[in-house]
Amino acid sequence: MWLHIVIFVILLILTAGSVMGWIHIEQIGTAKGRKLFLAVVLAGNTIGLLLTITKGGGQILDGGYELKKEEDPYEEKFMVSIEGEETGSVYVQIPEKELEKENAGQQEVLTEEEREEQQLLEYVENYNSELENPDYYYLPDNWDGRTLEWKTPYDSTGNLLSAMAVATAFALIVITAREEQKARAQRYEELMMDYPGVIMKFTLLVQAGMTVRNAFRKMAVDYTRKEEKRIAYEEIVTACHEMESGISELEAYRRFGERCGHVKYKTFATLLIQNLQKGSRHMGEMLEKESVEAWDDRKRKAKVLGEAATTKLLVPMVLMLGVVMAIVMLPACLSFYG
Repeated sequence: MWLHIVIFVILLILTAGSVMGWIHIEQIGTAKGRKLFLAVVLAGNTIGLLLTITKGGGQILDGGYELKKEEDPYEEKFMVSIEGEETGSVYVQIPEKELEKENAGQQEVLTEEEREEQQLLEYVENYNSELENPDYYYLPDNWDGRTLEWKTPYDSTGNLLSAMAVATAFALIVITAREEQKARAQRYEELMMDYPGVIMKFTLLVQAGMTVRNAFRKMAVDYTRKEEKRIAYEEIVTACHEMESGISELEAYRRFGERCGHVKYKTFATLLIQNLQKGSRHMGEMLEKESVEAWDDRKRKAKVLGEAATTKLLVPMVLMLGVVMAIVMLPACLSFYG
């Protein structure tokens, strides 16, 4: 029970501290991971609490507690206290089965607690033998003038479920953080691979006589005709929509660079802003230079990816070599030993 209360209190402190600004948990995982953590821990701890309340055990049984006899003997586990001092758990067999004692001449060495437990079970057996009730088996409330208190055993299923929920919630935070990190890396790679094409197409449109705004609009229209989605072109479409909705051209380009988040796109946005502010006459040359550098960067990136792919192919190549060697050598070995 205490475990569930502690978990609820910790969740309450973290939530209240985050809302009040006392505890900064924004750096822990992602927003999605934190929500999943809270949901899983709350659900698991609530279910565990219900299990602990219903099946947690520790219920004190009144004196003379009766147990239904069945055709086949069965065992029940109880916690027993003598004069308020808990002695441990005992297994009561209902009804008590008479065991054939083998090696009667040899006395088994028992500890003091085991001897006391054996004497208690013998007393319970004798107590029920005297009652001779064919339907019920009783647990006495006193033994040689000493008060007996019987309790149902504690069930740790609820605590185990809560602990598993907490562990699962932490695992979800790590998994979601890794997934988001992987998504950011893929987004970065996609932006980097698309940048040479974007800057090249934009440069050609500007050198053909289009204004910057019309070049953006032309690229957005051409992209919307395709079914494939690319992040860079999606941001271009968003920038066009912003300009059509009344946002200034300069602000739209600035937002475009910030949304992309890639240093190349920020450089591209800066060139566009400088062109609007200062009216650079050499913008075409600057864009052409940027385009050449972008293609060189892409070539270097493609070379690195090719080398990485070659390295990954070494493992399957080694495995295939092992298979070929086995195919060649196995018949020779069999014929030699045959």
